[in-house]
Amino acid sequence: MTDIERVGVVGCGQMGAGIAEVCARSGLDVKVAETTGEALEIGRTRLLNSLTKAAERGKISEEERDSALARLSFTTDLGEFADRDLVIEAVVENEQVKTEIFQVLDQVVTRPD
Repeated sequence: MTDIERVGVVGCGQMGAGIAEVCARSGLDVKVAETTGEALEIGRTRLLNSLTKAAERGKISEEERDSALARLSFTTDLGEFADRDLVIEAVVENEQVKTEIFQVLDQVVTRPD
């Protein structure tokens, strides 16, 4: 079994942000993708707010918050997922949107031999 170190999360709504946060807090390198810069900024703010609240409530230290934030990166280009060990799709429940995403990911993400 291959170790998972680099995770990609497609979608940064509530579900995607939650997945990205759990992965980053677990020590994984996380790249989050959204369709537009505006949606990406909303997702980034959602993650920052969630991690900050967790630190304020004493669930994590400020150092843990900062470390998790440092493990998060953001993009609008699914092509940047080529180096990911695992990609998780968390977009709107729309078959056409999901199909388009998986068509791109199928070309970008390759399984090691």
